[in-house]
Amino acid sequence: MSSHTTDDIESTNPDEPVRWVTDPISLDKLRITPGHDQAANQLAPILLDALQTYEKVIFAAGGESGTGKSEIAYLVGEMLKKQGVPIIAWSFDNAYVTTPDEREEKRAQDYDNNVGLNEMNGSRIEAVMSAFEQDRPITVPIVIIQADGSRPTKQITLDMQDKRVLIVDGLYAALIGQMRTRDNKATRIVVMNEKRFDLNAQKERGKEKVNEHRMKVLERECRAVRSLWPYVTHKISEDWRVSAIPIGNNQS
Repeated sequence: MSSHTTDDIESTNPDEPVRWVTDPISLDKLRITPGHDQAANQLAPILLDALQTYEKVIFAAGGESGTGKSEIAYLVGEMLKKQGVPIIAWSFDNAYVTTPDEREEKRAQDYDNNVGLNEMNGSRIEAVMSAFEQDRPITVPIVIIQADGSRPTKQITLDMQDKRVLIVDGLYAALIGQMRTRDNKATRIVVMNEKRFDLNAQKERGKEKVNEHRMKVLERECRAVRSLWPYVTHKISEDWRVSAIPIGNNQS
């Protein structure tokens, strides 16, 4: 998520100031509003405080589709970099067992059994976490979001040397809260938005066609996301306020 470029694109909501950021690697478009800024401004100090105690921190921004997880992850990363904190970012969009094309074909065959947490490549996630904790590079596939809707992949190497914060985002990023590694050196801060999936944000970003197939997938994805609330440490409210979730009081 580093070295982003900013594009001037008007929002479909003229009353809401919006700025757009394009990731030069994935080409993902991030729609940033004052609400995202507000949440990130509260989250960055939480991570800075954690770094006073822990050598390394894994920050996961999860949530339902269109609720701002990628935007918040990006903003928090930029804030930490301005404070001189070495970070590395990785998206759970690159943690699926299958390629995007294979995944859509399998989903259409059986939505109930082929959409959800079982699509995640747990060993790849653990490998990225371990590489971060051990300060060693790791080569992983990255999905590229093309303007024509295609999603090819390419291999990139994540340089983990001396990085203190690993930032991950994605639908199921809260899985980080339950995953452990051999070294288990990094503490986890897992945030999720209370908002339910935003269909208008989906359409405005134009990442995927919103059709009957997509709606069936979204329904099951959101159900899986909600199952991850027990692993969340902080929540973002409807008005973008961040609060810690006491142990045992996580939502369902």
